[in-house]
Amino acid sequence: MSHLRKSIGLSFVAQYVELIIHFFGVLILARILSPNETGTYSVAAFLMTVMHMFRDFGVVQYIIQERDLTREKIASAMGVAIVLALAVATVLAACSSQFANFFGNPAIRNILLVMALGFAVSPFGSLLIGIFQRDVNFKAILYIRTVSALCHVAVALTLAFQGYGAISLAWANFAGILSYGIVANLLRPKNLPWMPRFNNARTILSFGGISSLGNAANIAGTNMPDLILGKLMSMSAVGYFSRATGLVMLFTRLISGALLPLVLPYFSQMRREGRDLAEPYQQAVEQMTVLSWPFFAVLALLAYPVVHALYGAQWDASVPVVQVLCLAGAISSVGMFATQVMVANGAVRHSTVSQLVVQPFRLVAVLIAARHDLITVAYALVVSECFALLVVSYYLHRAIGIGIFHVLRASRKSLLVAAAGSLAPLLVRMYFPEHDGHPWPPLLLGMFGATVGWLLAIFACNHPFGEQIHAILRMVFQRKDSDDVGVR
Repeated sequence: MSHLRKSIGLSFVAQYVELIIHFFGVLILARILSPNETGTYSVAAFLMTVMHMFRDFGVVQYIIQERDLTREKIASAMGVAIVLALAVATVLAACSSQFANFFGNPAIRNILLVMALGFAVSPFGSLLIGIFQRDVNFKAILYIRTVSALCHVAVALTLAFQGYGAISLAWANFAGILSYGIVANLLRPKNLPWMPRFNNARTILSFGGISSLGNAANIAGTNMPDLILGKLMSMSAVGYFSRATGLVMLFTRLISGALLPLVLPYFSQMRREGRDLAEPYQQAVEQMTVLSWPFFAVLALLAYPVVHALYGAQWDASVPVVQVLCLAGAISSVGMFATQVMVANGAVRHSTVSQLVVQPFRLVAVLIAARHDLITVAYALVVSECFALLVVSYYLHRAIGIGIFHVLRASRKSLLVAAAGSLAPLLVRMYFPEHDGHPWPPLLLGMFGATVGWLLAIFACNHPFGEQIHAILRMVFQRKDSDDVGVR
Protein backbone atom coordinates (compact mmCIF):
# COMPACT_ATOMS: atom_id res chain seq x y z
CA MET A 1 0.00 0.00 0.00
CA SER A 2 2.86 2.39 0.79
CA HIS A 3 4.36 1.70 -2.66
CA LEU A 4 0.98 2.47 -4.25
CA ARG A 5 0.64 5.71 -2.27
CA LYS A 6 4.17 6.72 -3.31
CA SER A 7 3.31 6.05 -6.97
CA ILE A 8 0.10 8.04 -6.65
CA GLY A 9 2.03 10.86 -5.00
CA LEU A 10 4.62 11.00 -7.78
CA SER A 11 1.89 10.84 -10.41
CA PHE A 12 0.12 13.78 -8.77
CA VAL A 13 3.36 15.75 -8.59
CA ALA A 14 3.97 15.12 -12.30
CA GLN A 15 0.41 16.10 -13.11
CA TYR A 16 0.45 19.28 -11.03
CA VAL A 17 3.87 20.47 -12.18
CA GLU A 18 2.77 20.06 -15.79
CA LEU A 19 -0.59 21.67 -15.03
CA ILE A 20 0.94 24.70 -13.33
CA ILE A 21 3.30 25.29 -16.24
CA HIS A 22 0.52 25.00 -18.82
CA PHE A 23 -1.90 26.95 -16.61
CA PHE A 24 0.23 30.07 -16.54
CA GLY A 25 0.89 29.65 -20.24
CA VAL A 26 -2.84 29.52 -20.96
CA LEU A 27 -3.51 32.58 -18.80
CA ILE A 28 -1.07 34.60 -20.88
CA LEU A 29 -2.10 33.12 -24.24
CA ALA A 30 -5.78 33.82 -23.52
CA ARG A 31 -4.89 37.51 -23.53
CA ILE A 32 -2.77 37.31 -26.70
CA LEU A 33 -4.69 34.96 -28.99
CA SER A 34 -8.25 35.83 -30.03
CA PRO A 35 -11.23 33.42 -29.80
CA ASN A 36 -10.98 33.07 -33.60
CA GLU A 37 -7.31 32.00 -33.45
CA THR A 38 -8.00 29.65 -30.56
CA GLY A 39 -10.92 28.14 -32.47
CA THR A 40 -8.79 27.67 -35.60
CA TYR A 41 -6.24 25.65 -33.67
CA SER A 42 -8.96 23.64 -31.90
CA VAL A 43 -10.45 22.56 -35.23
CA ALA A 44 -7.03 21.45 -36.52
CA ALA A 45 -6.27 19.73 -33.22
CA PHE A 46 -9.41 17.61 -33.62
CA LEU A 47 -7.97 15.81 -36.63
CA MET A 48 -4.63 15.44 -34.87
CA THR A 49 -6.30 13.91 -31.82
CA VAL A 50 -8.22 11.35 -33.87
CA MET A 51 -5.15 10.43 -35.91
CA HIS A 52 -3.19 10.04 -32.68
CA MET A 53 -5.21 6.95 -31.86
CA PHE A 54 -4.26 5.31 -35.13
CA ARG A 55 -0.64 6.32 -34.62
CA ASP A 56 -0.55 4.68 -31.19
CA PHE A 57 -2.82 1.78 -32.27
CA GLY A 58 -2.99 0.46 -28.71
CA VAL A 59 0.75 -0.31 -28.63
CA VAL A 60 1.26 1.43 -25.25
CA GLN A 61 -1.73 -0.40 -23.75
CA TYR A 62 -0.34 -3.66 -25.12
CA ILE A 63 2.98 -3.06 -23.35
CA ILE A 64 1.29 -2.25 -20.03
CA GLN A 65 -1.12 -5.19 -19.93
CA GLU A 66 1.03 -7.91 -21.58
CA ARG A 67 1.60 -10.69 -19.04
CA ASP A 68 4.99 -11.84 -20.41
CA LEU A 69 6.75 -8.80 -21.86
CA THR A 70 10.04 -9.89 -23.46
CA ARG A 71 12.75 -7.90 -25.26
CA GLU A 72 11.53 -9.33 -28.55
CA LYS A 73 7.97 -8.13 -27.89
CA ILE A 74 9.24 -4.66 -26.95
CA ALA A 75 11.29 -4.49 -30.18
CA SER A 76 8.23 -5.55 -32.18
CA ALA A 77 6.10 -2.94 -30.45
CA MET A 78 8.74 -0.37 -31.37
CA GLY A 79 8.67 -1.43 -35.01
CA VAL A 80 4.89 -1.29 -35.22
CA ALA A 81 4.78 2.12 -33.51
CA ILE A 82 7.37 3.67 -35.84
CA VAL A 83 5.72 2.41 -39.03
CA LEU A 84 2.26 3.51 -37.92
CA ALA A 85 3.49 6.95 -36.84
CA LEU A 86 5.15 7.59 -40.20
CA ALA A 87 2.05 6.40 -42.03
CA VAL A 88 -0.23 8.65 -40.00
CA ALA A 89 2.10 11.63 -40.45
CA THR A 90 2.02 11.10 -44.21
CA VAL A 91 -1.78 10.90 -44.28
CA LEU A 92 -2.13 14.00 -42.11
CA ALA A 93 0.17 16.02 -44.36
CA ALA A 94 -1.60 14.77 -47.49
CA CYS A 95 -5.04 15.71 -46.14
CA SER A 96 -4.04 19.12 -44.79
CA SER A 97 -5.13 21.12 -47.85
CA GLN A 98 -8.49 19.33 -48.17
CA PHE A 99 -9.23 19.85 -44.48
CA ALA A 100 -8.36 23.55 -44.73
CA ASN A 101 -10.55 23.97 -47.82
CA PHE A 102 -13.45 22.24 -46.06
CA PHE A 103 -13.48 24.97 -43.40
CA GLY A 104 -12.40 27.75 -45.74
CA ASN A 105 -9.45 28.56 -43.49
CA PRO A 106 -5.96 28.33 -45.07
CA ALA A 107 -4.25 28.61 -41.68
CA ILE A 108 -5.43 25.08 -40.83
CA ARG A 109 -3.19 23.60 -43.56
CA ASN A 110 0.03 24.95 -42.05
CA ILE A 111 -1.02 23.88 -38.56
CA LEU A 112 -1.61 20.31 -39.76
CA LEU A 113 1.75 20.18 -41.55
CA VAL A 114 3.52 21.10 -38.32
CA MET A 115 1.47 18.52 -36.44
CA ALA A 116 2.53 15.87 -38.97
CA LEU A 117 6.14 16.48 -37.96
CA GLY A 118 5.14 15.85 -34.36
CA PHE A 119 3.58 12.52 -35.31
CA ALA A 120 6.76 11.42 -37.06
CA VAL A 121 8.90 11.75 -33.92
CA SER A 122 6.31 10.80 -31.29
CA PRO A 123 6.97 7.00 -30.99
CA PHE A 124 10.45 7.57 -29.56
CA GLY A 125 8.89 8.94 -26.39
CA SER A 126 5.43 7.39 -26.12
CA LEU A 127 6.68 3.79 -26.18
CA LEU A 128 9.06 4.43 -23.29
CA ILE A 129 6.26 6.03 -21.29
CA GLY A 130 4.42 2.72 -21.55
CA ILE A 131 7.48 0.94 -20.12
CA PHE A 132 7.75 3.48 -17.28
CA GLN A 133 4.05 3.11 -16.47
CA ARG A 134 4.25 -0.67 -16.44
CA ASP A 135 7.24 -0.49 -14.09
CA VAL A 136 5.46 2.22 -12.01
CA ASN A 137 8.49 4.48 -12.55
CA PHE A 138 6.70 7.80 -12.12
CA LYS A 139 9.85 9.64 -11.13
CA ALA A 140 11.08 9.32 -14.72
CA ILE A 141 7.66 10.39 -16.00
CA LEU A 142 7.83 13.45 -13.73
CA TYR A 143 11.09 14.58 -15.33
CA ILE A 144 9.85 13.92 -18.86
CA ARG A 145 6.55 15.75 -18.47
CA THR A 146 8.14 18.72 -16.73
CA VAL A 147 10.73 19.35 -19.45
CA SER A 148 8.14 18.78 -22.19
CA ALA A 149 5.70 21.26 -20.61
CA LEU A 150 8.41 23.92 -20.22
CA CYS A 151 9.44 23.59 -23.87
CA HIS A 152 5.81 23.64 -25.01
CA VAL A 153 4.91 26.82 -23.12
CA ALA A 154 8.19 28.59 -23.94
CA VAL A 155 7.72 28.09 -27.69
CA ALA A 156 4.01 29.00 -27.56
CA LEU A 157 4.60 32.28 -25.72
CA THR A 158 7.63 33.26 -27.79
CA LEU A 159 5.83 32.81 -31.12
CA ALA A 160 2.51 34.24 -29.90
CA PHE A 161 4.21 37.43 -28.66
CA GLN A 162 5.78 37.77 -32.10
CA GLY A 163 2.34 37.66 -33.73
CA TYR A 164 2.35 34.19 -35.30
CA GLY A 165 -1.21 33.49 -34.12
CA ALA A 166 -2.71 29.99 -34.10
CA ILE A 167 0.36 28.27 -35.57
CA SER A 168 2.25 29.22 -32.41
CA LEU A 169 0.32 26.45 -30.64
CA ALA A 170 1.23 23.94 -33.36
CA TRP A 171 4.97 24.62 -33.08
CA ALA A 172 4.62 24.47 -29.29
CA ASN A 173 3.02 21.04 -29.62
CA PHE A 174 5.94 19.88 -31.80
CA ALA A 175 8.50 21.24 -29.33
CA GLY A 176 6.75 19.43 -26.47
CA ILE A 177 6.72 16.10 -28.34
CA LEU A 178 10.36 16.41 -29.43
CA SER A 179 11.61 17.25 -25.93
CA TYR A 180 9.40 14.46 -24.55
CA GLY A 181 11.21 11.90 -26.68
CA ILE A 182 14.69 13.29 -25.98
CA VAL A 183 14.31 13.21 -22.19
CA ALA A 184 12.61 9.79 -22.27
CA ASN A 185 15.59 8.32 -24.14
CA LEU A 186 18.05 9.94 -21.75
CA LEU A 187 16.27 8.03 -18.95
CA ARG A 188 15.84 4.87 -21.05
CA PRO A 189 16.39 1.56 -19.15
CA LYS A 190 19.64 -0.07 -20.22
CA ASN A 191 18.15 -3.47 -21.01
CA LEU A 192 15.73 -2.22 -23.67
CA PRO A 193 16.42 -3.03 -27.33
CA TRP A 194 17.26 -0.21 -29.72
CA MET A 195 16.50 -1.88 -33.05
CA PRO A 196 12.85 -2.33 -34.07
CA ARG A 197 11.61 -5.75 -35.12
CA PHE A 198 8.34 -7.18 -36.45
CA ASN A 199 8.25 -10.78 -35.16
CA ASN A 200 5.17 -10.23 -32.98
CA ALA A 201 3.62 -7.54 -35.13
CA ARG A 202 0.53 -9.62 -35.88
CA THR A 203 -0.26 -10.14 -32.19
CA ILE A 204 0.28 -6.46 -31.42
CA LEU A 205 -1.83 -5.34 -34.36
CA SER A 206 -4.59 -7.76 -33.38
CA PHE A 207 -4.75 -6.30 -29.88
CA GLY A 208 -4.23 -2.75 -31.10
CA GLY A 209 -6.85 -2.97 -33.83
CA ILE A 210 -9.59 -3.64 -31.30
CA SER A 211 -8.24 -1.26 -28.66
CA SER A 212 -7.51 1.67 -30.96
CA LEU A 213 -10.88 1.44 -32.66
CA GLY A 214 -12.63 2.06 -29.37
CA ASN A 215 -10.14 4.74 -28.34
CA ALA A 216 -10.50 6.51 -31.69
CA ALA A 217 -14.30 6.44 -31.38
CA ASN A 218 -14.07 7.87 -27.87
CA ILE A 219 -11.70 10.67 -28.84
CA ALA A 220 -13.61 11.47 -32.02
CA GLY A 221 -16.86 11.73 -30.10
CA THR A 222 -15.29 13.82 -27.35
CA ASN A 223 -13.71 16.30 -29.78
CA MET A 224 -16.46 16.25 -32.43
CA PRO A 225 -18.26 19.36 -31.10
CA ASP A 226 -15.30 21.56 -32.12
CA LEU A 227 -15.42 20.21 -35.67
CA ILE A 228 -19.18 20.57 -35.99
CA LEU A 229 -19.26 24.05 -34.49
CA GLY A 230 -16.46 25.14 -36.80
CA LYS A 231 -18.54 24.10 -39.80
CA LEU A 232 -22.05 25.07 -38.71
CA MET A 233 -21.31 28.14 -36.57
CA SER A 234 -17.99 30.04 -36.52
CA MET A 235 -14.41 29.80 -35.32
CA SER A 236 -15.29 32.19 -32.49
CA ALA A 237 -18.02 29.78 -31.36
CA VAL A 238 -15.42 27.01 -31.38
CA GLY A 239 -13.13 29.22 -29.32
CA TYR A 240 -15.78 29.92 -26.67
CA PHE A 241 -16.83 26.27 -26.51
CA SER A 242 -13.21 25.09 -26.41
CA ARG A 243 -12.41 27.50 -23.57
CA ALA A 244 -15.44 26.24 -21.61
CA THR A 245 -14.47 22.63 -22.24
CA GLY A 246 -10.91 23.33 -21.19
CA LEU A 247 -12.09 24.81 -17.91
CA VAL A 248 -14.35 21.85 -17.16
CA MET A 249 -11.48 19.53 -18.08
CA LEU A 250 -9.48 21.08 -15.25
CA PHE A 251 -10.70 18.19 -13.12
CA THR A 252 -9.00 15.77 -15.49
CA ARG A 253 -5.80 17.76 -15.28
CA LEU A 254 -6.02 18.24 -11.51
CA ILE A 255 -7.15 14.81 -10.34
CA SER A 256 -8.05 12.08 -12.79
CA GLY A 257 -5.14 12.88 -15.11
CA ALA A 258 -2.80 11.82 -12.29
CA LEU A 259 -4.79 8.69 -11.47
CA LEU A 260 -5.60 7.38 -14.96
CA PRO A 261 -1.98 6.39 -15.77
CA LEU A 262 -2.12 4.14 -12.68
CA VAL A 263 -5.45 2.46 -13.42
CA LEU A 264 -4.42 0.12 -16.23
CA PRO A 265 -1.11 -1.00 -14.62
CA TYR A 266 -2.78 -1.43 -11.20
CA PHE A 267 -5.78 -3.45 -12.36
CA SER A 268 -3.65 -5.41 -14.86
CA GLN A 269 -1.38 -6.45 -12.00
CA MET A 270 -4.41 -7.50 -9.94
CA ARG A 271 -5.63 -9.61 -12.85
CA ARG A 272 -2.20 -11.26 -13.22
CA GLU A 273 -2.43 -12.15 -9.52
CA GLY A 274 -5.88 -13.71 -10.06
CA ARG A 275 -7.74 -11.22 -7.87
CA ASP A 276 -11.33 -10.05 -8.37
CA LEU A 277 -11.66 -6.51 -9.79
CA ALA A 278 -15.24 -5.67 -8.80
CA GLU A 279 -14.71 -4.47 -5.23
CA PRO A 280 -11.53 -2.42 -5.96
CA TYR A 281 -13.31 -0.78 -8.89
CA GLN A 282 -16.28 0.14 -6.72
CA GLN A 283 -13.92 1.65 -4.15
CA ALA A 284 -12.08 3.58 -6.86
CA VAL A 285 -15.32 5.15 -8.12
CA GLU A 286 -16.32 6.05 -4.57
CA GLN A 287 -13.00 7.82 -4.07
CA MET A 288 -13.32 9.55 -7.45
CA THR A 289 -16.84 10.90 -6.98
CA VAL A 290 -16.02 12.52 -3.64
CA LEU A 291 -13.56 14.65 -5.61
CA SER A 292 -15.39 15.11 -8.91
CA TRP A 293 -18.93 15.89 -7.76
CA PRO A 294 -17.93 18.71 -5.37
CA PHE A 295 -15.51 20.08 -7.98
CA PHE A 296 -18.14 20.35 -10.71
CA ALA A 297 -20.80 21.69 -8.33
CA VAL A 298 -18.50 24.47 -7.10
CA LEU A 299 -17.27 25.31 -10.62
CA ALA A 300 -20.86 25.62 -11.88
CA LEU A 301 -21.75 28.02 -9.06
CA LEU A 302 -18.57 30.11 -9.45
CA ALA A 303 -18.30 29.92 -13.24
CA TYR A 304 -18.45 33.67 -13.84
CA PRO A 305 -15.72 34.77 -11.41
CA VAL A 306 -13.52 31.84 -12.50
CA VAL A 307 -13.76 32.68 -16.22
CA HIS A 308 -13.48 36.43 -15.67
CA ALA A 309 -10.51 36.14 -13.30
CA LEU A 310 -8.54 33.60 -15.30
CA TYR A 311 -9.17 34.51 -18.92
CA GLY A 312 -10.57 38.03 -18.99
CA ALA A 313 -13.81 39.67 -20.09
CA GLN A 314 -13.50 38.60 -23.75
CA TRP A 315 -14.39 35.02 -22.70
CA ASP A 316 -17.53 35.79 -20.63
CA ALA A 317 -19.75 34.24 -23.34
CA SER A 318 -18.41 30.83 -22.31
CA VAL A 319 -19.77 31.09 -18.73
CA PRO A 320 -23.23 29.52 -19.31
CA VAL A 321 -21.60 26.77 -21.38
CA VAL A 322 -19.27 25.99 -18.46
CA GLN A 323 -22.22 25.70 -16.09
CA VAL A 324 -24.03 23.12 -18.23
CA LEU A 325 -20.88 21.17 -19.06
CA CYS A 326 -20.21 20.77 -15.32
CA LEU A 327 -23.27 18.52 -15.16
CA ALA A 328 -21.91 16.46 -18.05
CA GLY A 329 -18.55 16.23 -16.28
CA ALA A 330 -20.14 15.02 -13.04
CA ILE A 331 -21.98 12.24 -14.90
CA SER A 332 -18.90 11.28 -16.91
CA SER A 333 -16.72 10.94 -13.81
CA VAL A 334 -18.79 7.99 -12.55
CA GLY A 335 -17.59 5.78 -15.42
CA MET A 336 -14.17 7.38 -15.86
CA PHE A 337 -12.21 4.20 -15.06
CA ALA A 338 -14.57 1.72 -16.71
CA THR A 339 -12.90 1.22 -20.10
CA GLN A 340 -9.43 0.94 -18.54
CA VAL A 341 -10.64 -1.73 -16.13
CA MET A 342 -12.27 -3.68 -18.97
CA VAL A 343 -8.98 -3.66 -20.89
CA ALA A 344 -7.08 -4.71 -17.77
CA ASN A 345 -9.47 -7.64 -17.33
CA GLY A 346 -8.91 -8.80 -20.91
CA ALA A 347 -12.32 -7.55 -22.09
CA VAL A 348 -10.93 -5.16 -24.69
CA ARG A 349 -13.79 -6.03 -27.05
CA HIS A 350 -16.37 -4.92 -24.47
CA SER A 351 -14.51 -1.63 -24.10
CA THR A 352 -14.43 -1.07 -27.85
CA VAL A 353 -18.04 -2.03 -28.51
CA SER A 354 -19.27 0.28 -25.75
CA GLN A 355 -17.54 3.23 -27.43
CA LEU A 356 -18.83 2.26 -30.87
CA VAL A 357 -22.36 2.41 -29.44
CA VAL A 358 -21.93 5.62 -27.45
CA GLN A 359 -20.05 7.88 -29.85
CA PRO A 360 -22.50 7.80 -32.82
CA PHE A 361 -25.23 8.80 -30.38
CA ARG A 362 -23.08 11.72 -29.20
CA LEU A 363 -22.39 12.74 -32.80
CA VAL A 364 -26.08 12.83 -33.75
CA ALA A 365 -26.98 14.74 -30.57
CA VAL A 366 -24.36 17.43 -31.23
CA LEU A 367 -25.30 17.71 -34.92
CA ILE A 368 -28.92 18.38 -34.02
CA ALA A 369 -28.03 20.80 -31.22
CA ALA A 370 -25.47 22.76 -33.27
CA ARG A 371 -28.28 24.13 -35.43
CA HIS A 372 -29.43 26.14 -32.41
CA ASP A 373 -26.79 27.61 -30.05
CA LEU A 374 -23.88 26.71 -27.78
CA ILE A 375 -26.07 26.11 -24.72
CA THR A 376 -28.13 23.56 -26.63
CA VAL A 377 -24.92 21.79 -27.65
CA ALA A 378 -23.87 21.66 -24.00
CA TYR A 379 -27.21 20.11 -22.99
CA ALA A 380 -26.84 17.60 -25.82
CA LEU A 381 -23.58 16.50 -24.24
CA VAL A 382 -25.34 16.06 -20.88
CA VAL A 383 -27.82 13.69 -22.52
CA SER A 384 -24.96 11.91 -24.27
CA GLU A 385 -23.10 11.37 -20.99
CA CYS A 386 -26.23 9.84 -19.40
CA PHE A 387 -26.51 7.43 -22.33
CA ALA A 388 -22.77 6.68 -22.22
CA LEU A 389 -22.89 5.85 -18.51
CA LEU A 390 -25.71 3.35 -19.06
CA VAL A 391 -23.96 1.64 -21.98
CA VAL A 392 -20.52 1.48 -20.38
CA SER A 393 -22.03 0.20 -17.12
CA TYR A 394 -23.77 -2.61 -19.03
CA TYR A 395 -20.52 -3.81 -20.60
CA LEU A 396 -18.62 -3.34 -17.36
CA HIS A 397 -21.13 -5.59 -15.64
CA ARG A 398 -20.49 -8.25 -18.28
CA ALA A 399 -16.72 -7.88 -17.77
CA ILE A 400 -16.33 -7.81 -13.97
CA GLY A 401 -19.85 -8.31 -12.61
CA ILE A 402 -20.56 -4.87 -11.17
CA GLY A 403 -23.39 -2.64 -12.40
CA ILE A 404 -24.33 1.01 -12.21
CA PHE A 405 -26.63 0.63 -9.20
CA HIS A 406 -23.82 -0.92 -7.14
CA VAL A 407 -21.58 2.01 -8.01
CA LEU A 408 -24.17 4.71 -7.33
CA ARG A 409 -25.17 3.12 -4.04
CA ALA A 410 -21.55 3.04 -2.95
CA SER A 411 -21.18 6.73 -3.89
CA ARG A 412 -24.16 8.06 -1.94
CA LYS A 413 -21.89 9.62 0.70
CA SER A 414 -20.08 11.49 -2.07
CA LEU A 415 -23.37 13.17 -2.94
CA LEU A 416 -23.75 14.42 0.63
CA VAL A 417 -20.18 15.75 0.57
CA ALA A 418 -20.85 17.56 -2.72
CA ALA A 419 -23.98 19.18 -1.29
CA ALA A 420 -22.13 20.36 1.80
CA GLY A 421 -19.25 21.73 -0.25
CA SER A 422 -21.67 23.70 -2.43
CA LEU A 423 -23.32 25.67 0.36
CA ALA A 424 -20.70 28.42 0.64
CA PRO A 425 -20.39 28.97 -3.15
CA LEU A 426 -24.19 29.12 -3.37
CA LEU A 427 -24.32 31.86 -0.71
CA VAL A 428 -21.49 33.73 -2.44
CA ARG A 429 -23.34 33.61 -5.75
CA MET A 430 -26.50 34.94 -4.09
CA TYR A 431 -24.67 37.77 -2.33
CA PHE A 432 -22.20 38.91 -5.01
CA PRO A 433 -23.79 40.09 -8.27
CA GLU A 434 -22.22 38.87 -11.49
CA HIS A 435 -20.55 41.28 -13.92
CA ASP A 436 -19.48 43.62 -11.13
CA GLY A 437 -15.92 43.70 -12.49
CA HIS A 438 -14.34 42.32 -9.30
CA PRO A 439 -14.21 38.52 -9.64
CA TRP A 440 -11.46 37.70 -7.14
CA PRO A 441 -13.27 38.35 -3.79
CA PRO A 442 -16.25 36.05 -4.54
CA LEU A 443 -13.95 33.48 -6.14
CA LEU A 444 -11.57 33.23 -3.18
CA LEU A 445 -14.35 33.36 -0.60
CA GLY A 446 -16.37 30.70 -2.41
CA MET A 447 -13.40 28.36 -2.81
CA PHE A 448 -12.38 28.72 0.82
CA GLY A 449 -15.90 28.02 2.05
CA ALA A 450 -16.23 25.05 -0.33
CA THR A 451 -12.99 23.52 0.95
CA VAL A 452 -14.04 23.88 4.60
CA GLY A 453 -17.49 22.42 3.89
CA TRP A 454 -15.97 19.55 1.90
CA LEU A 455 -13.55 18.56 4.67
CA LEU A 456 -16.16 18.81 7.43
CA ALA A 457 -18.65 16.71 5.43
CA ILE A 458 -16.06 13.98 4.70
CA PHE A 459 -15.43 13.40 8.39
CA ALA A 460 -19.05 14.02 9.47
CA CYS A 461 -20.45 11.29 7.20
CA ASN A 462 -17.40 9.02 7.69
CA HIS A 463 -16.54 8.90 4.00
CA PRO A 464 -13.74 6.41 3.14
CA PHE A 465 -11.71 9.27 1.62
CA GLY A 466 -11.15 10.49 5.16
CA GLU A 467 -8.75 7.56 5.62
CA GLN A 468 -6.66 8.87 2.73
CA ILE A 469 -6.53 12.32 4.34
CA HIS A 470 -5.42 10.77 7.64
CA ALA A 471 -2.73 8.76 5.83
CA ILE A 472 -1.40 11.87 4.09
CA LEU A 473 -1.32 13.81 7.37
CA ARG A 474 0.50 10.94 9.11
CA MET A 475 3.11 10.89 6.35
CA VAL A 476 3.60 14.65 6.59
CA PHE A 477 3.95 14.73 10.37
CA GLN A 478 6.15 11.64 10.49
CA ARG A 479 8.50 13.25 7.97
CA LYS A 480 8.45 16.49 9.97
CA ASP A 481 9.27 14.60 13.17
CA SER A 482 12.13 12.74 11.50
CA ASP A 483 13.49 16.02 10.14
CA ASP A 484 13.33 17.57 13.61
CA VAL A 485 15.22 14.58 15.06
CA GLY A 486 17.85 14.93 12.34
CA VAL A 487 18.31 18.62 13.16
CA ARG A 488 18.72 17.94 16.88
